[in-house]
Amino acid sequence: MKKNIVNRRKILIICIDAGSYDYLSASEIPNITKLAELGFLQQGNSVIPSVTNVNNVSIATGAFPNKHGITTNYYVDRESRKGEFIEDNRFLLSPTLFEEAKTTKFADTTALFVTKKKLLRILEKGADIQVAAEDPPEEFIESIGDVEPIYSIEINWWLLRAVLYSIQKYDPELIYCSTTDWVQHKYPPEHEISQRHLSELDKIIGDIVEQDPEREIYITADHGMLDKTTALDPARILQQGGIQADSIPIIKDRYVVHHGNLGGAAYVFLNDPNDLNEAIKNLINTVGIEEAYSAEEAAQNFNLHPERIGDIFLLADEHTVFGELQVGKETVSIRSHGSRHESYVPIIGYNSPWSKSDFKFNLDIGRLFLESLK
Repeated sequence: MKKNIVNRRKILIICIDAGSYDYLSASEIPNITKLAELGFLQQGNSVIPSVTNVNNVSIATGAFPNKHGITTNYYVDRESRKGEFIEDNRFLLSPTLFEEAKTTKFADTTALFVTKKKLLRILEKGADIQVAAEDPPEEFIESIGDVEPIYSIEINWWLLRAVLYSIQKYDPELIYCSTTDWVQHKYPPEHEISQRHLSELDKIIGDIVEQDPEREIYITADHGMLDKTTALDPARILQQGGIQADSIPIIKDRYVVHHGNLGGAAYVFLNDPNDLNEAIKNLINTVGIEEAYSAEEAAQNFNLHPERIGDIFLLADEHTVFGELQVGKETVSIRSHGSRHESYVPIIGYNSPWSKSDFKFNLDIGRLFLESLK
């Protein structure tokens, strides 16, 4: 049964995948703009590496990767070199917001809405209502209609309509919603499809506010998106200098239509640890590689879990991505993310008890919520 409290606190967190400020500012979004005017808009930071798994988990646990353990989309064991996609919660070291909300009795009902199935399996602990638009429950199909494919503009609209339906029927105290970024990978902010995508999301957010005007609403992004023209394979670059290594683009997942497994951050795994300094020197002198850190430095500088990263952590420049290539360098034409250049995100708060100065990172939404439960 629901709590018999008229003004109980209710929260909705929306992570618009790749919903950086350049996309928001290029689109007609009167409802989101109104929320920011009545509340606040902060220009904040995502967690680096600026990829989906790392940032959604950071927001939904209120912690950095050094606490929650998710540092990549594709985990490679540094000793065995065996790799696997992170698509469930086996690697998760921190409780989710849903678990904490239930433990502290903040919420009778919690809800998780995501486009991608992998995020559902990573974040599902403690969520009473669990919906992945990629493979939705029959109840939501019957109530909202059929879902378009994962590689479509419409699937995110369906997801937000599912959130609205859940508020109308179940009124969860805590809702986390995360879209997918297929549109932004394919189209720049000024493209008509990008603008139509956000305009429709904005209309549904307006319907949510009309349905539940007292609910706290937070809107942020997990990362931005930029055009890329050059791809590098760090392992092949090192091999050309006589250093044996493997490298994995941190963006690597099964949604290859989005990004072709080309992203702006990578982990390098050395065959011989004694090659570390020489390898970093070779890499940082490569055009397109902007930053190179040892595992120890990366863990300290970016709050990464030291046992869940490579021997070397790389960040690309604005126009470069890393991948597993047949050569050391290729010319490409792709929109992607992962580097520092896609790590700037908006943070919008409405009906919030906090001010914009309380938010530096997107994960502060989850962090402040957890602190308020104590």
